[in-house]
Amino acid sequence: MKVKFNTAVVLAVATVIALASCKRDGNNGNEGKGGAKANGEAIVLKIEEAQLLEVEDKPQYNTAEWVFKVDKPGRWDVWLSSLTLDTLQLHFEGDVIITAGDTKIVKKPVRDRVVTEDKSITMPWYRADSHMGSVFFSKPGEYQVQVISDRVEPHSSDLSQLGIDKQTLINSLIMKPKVN
Repeated sequence: MKVKFNTAVVLAVATVIALASCKRDGNNGNEGKGGAKANGEAIVLKIEEAQLLEVEDKPQYNTAEWVFKVDKPGRWDVWLSSLTLDTLQLHFEGDVIITAGDTKIVKKPVRDRVVTEDKSITMPWYRADSHMGSVFFSKPGEYQVQVISDRVEPHSSDLSQLGIDKQTLINSLIMKPKVN
């Protein structure tokens, strides 16, 4: 009887450990740091959740990268969301390079819309979104999504910690599925 009880306890502990290791991290579809799962609705790839590479002597090569999981093939609109102090002019030194799957977008962001209802953005900062183009994923699977720009810098969601000398920083990449 004691052997059966010990076996039951071991199985119960193993089950709890297995379930705990499979538990999602609770950040709305993110598959760990730098990952997102696309399920037919807009996906926000936040800079604070990206794998970052900073190139100190050449900031134009600073990189943010995420793993993006696509459930079904299709075209996605790509929006770059920036934090800015100046809603009339974004202060990007040069082009931003976005790669996703086999698509590469090279474009200098312009303010296409100012988003005022985002309660996570506090004064003196504003959110400005730039439509960068679209990407096509030919089949389901995991894809690397990468942004390269001098405005890729780590920052927390506490905007009071940001120095105003930055003028403009990349906040996130927004992927929206296009209806065919």
